[in-house]
Amino acid sequence: MEQQAASGLSARAWCVQKAIGYATFMYWRRRLVQRTKAAPLTLIRVIEEDAVSDGLWLLVGGARIEVKGGFDAALLKQVVAALVS
Repeated sequence: MEQQAASGLSARAWCVQKAIGYATFMYWRRRLVQRTKAAPLTLIRVIEEDAVSDGLWLLVGGARIEVKGGFDAALLKQVVAALVS
């Protein structure tokens, strides 16, 4: 994306010059833009009465996820990625 922008060529002309499919280029450009437009992080104050002694909960994309001790980190990463996309 950076190379195309720096070239001064239109996306279509750059793709032709580099033998890259224009539709593929545009697909990935949209995907990358969507990733950079993630919702801003909101920090919250945790009051001791609200704290959970054996885990935590978080809100992602409007969904509340409760995480207990010994959770599967890889599974949590997949769930969060699915909710964000």
